[in-house]
Amino acid sequence: MKKLTTTLFGLFALLALTSNASAFSASGLYLEVGSSAIGSELDGKITETATTPNETTTGQVGKTAVTASYAIGFMTDRSRKLGLDLGYARMPGEASIKSNTTDGTTSNVTFEISDVDETYIAPMLNITEDASVYLKFGWNSTDIKITGDTTKPTSMDGDTLALGTIMSWGSNLYIKTEAGITDYDKLTVTGLGSGIATTTTVSATPTVHYGKIAIGYKF
Repeated sequence: MKKLTTTLFGLFALLALTSNASAFSASGLYLEVGSSAIGSELDGKITETATTPNETTTGQVGKTAVTASYAIGFMTDRSRKLGLDLGYARMPGEASIKSNTTDGTTSNVTFEISDVDETYIAPMLNITEDASVYLKFGWNSTDIKITGDTTKPTSMDGDTLALGTIMSWGSNLYIKTEAGITDYDKLTVTGLGSGIATTTTVSATPTVHYGKIAIGYKF
């Protein structure tokens, strides 16, 4: 994954927000809600095949947003040194990025990312029954909406790598902090001819960096 150093730095910053309050071990089924600060970016390329030679423009654009999320999962007993967290999370928010075309028109292409679904597995190192750190691997499916005179794929898949902490808070609650990166598959769209020429192709590789804090309830 790209920019792992950024992820590590974000994790250290989030650790300052974590509190510890109980000797109970958060284990078993759980529900959690959280909030994330995300930064999305597109490494893009616009190719015009009607020119001689073919015209290609590359660049990078980005946007930040704050989103909410919820998750359900199962966490193994934290009284042992090693543990495992399995779950499903959904982030209903959205973030959009606009890319200008280069075919001489005023048409633009806007990529909107929304409603992220993630299935994840997170091996944990239990420092105590109250405090754990984990490395998360996630598999994402994301809805996309593309506006502009182009072909319009409706979804894309990505992989997440994240670092985080879990701290007990009372007998059933815990606080989770996390920082990570999601790399998505490459998107490619082609003009339809009304505002963007059919010889124009726009491709982009989306990446999302995020920091998250969540409160969970274990049953």
